[in-house]
Amino acid sequence: MKKLQDDSTKLITSAISIGQIILDDSHYLTFWGYIQSPSGEWKRCDFVTNYEVLNNMLRYVEQYHESVQMTIVQKLENMERIPEMIDFEAQTGTAIRFEDMRFYLAKPIYKRKDAWATYSVNNCWYIEKVEALPRKQYLQDHPVIPLDDCLAILRDHYELYLGYLELDFLEEDARKKACLDNDHKFTLAYYAWKEQVEKRRG
Repeated sequence: MKKLQDDSTKLITSAISIGQIILDDSHYLTFWGYIQSPSGEWKRCDFVTNYEVLNNMLRYVEQYHESVQMTIVQKLENMERIPEMIDFEAQTGTAIRFEDMRFYLAKPIYKRKDAWATYSVNNCWYIEKVEALPRKQYLQDHPVIPLDDCLAILRDHYELYLGYLELDFLEEDARKKACLDNDHKFTLAYYAWKEQVEKRRG
């Protein structure tokens, strides 16, 4: 993920996730979730926005659109208390991730004495609007590695694994040292290595 722009009161980012949505009798929604840092780390963060922004977010991530929209409608129709919560983490075991978008964020403002002030902390943002990242921008932020390069990397890992075995490392330790402790990755690396060996023999 690439953080696109940052200043003291504004932020543009391309990935957030939502664990809970808080509904009340206003035209605004509160999200309890996470924001992705430039290093890729997910940090706890709260968001405030309106229904128009939420609808656009769901439209850009079609797999969530109908189910989330229906859940919100049902909550609004049968709201037993105010505020009401929709807990996606409790229902699905994970937060809903919204990526490959451009989120325009601003620090919420509040009334302090006779003047308006912005929150000074960076763990609460108002989502002003959201846009889908153009395909060109998406590819710039997520460079595609050619398939042959991927296979070469996997072969190198498997050859490294074999080298550790020759040094009498235990199977589990050799796989960890070669970054092949994931079973799927290990299998792919094996077949990539095997294919290269057969080509050399042929």
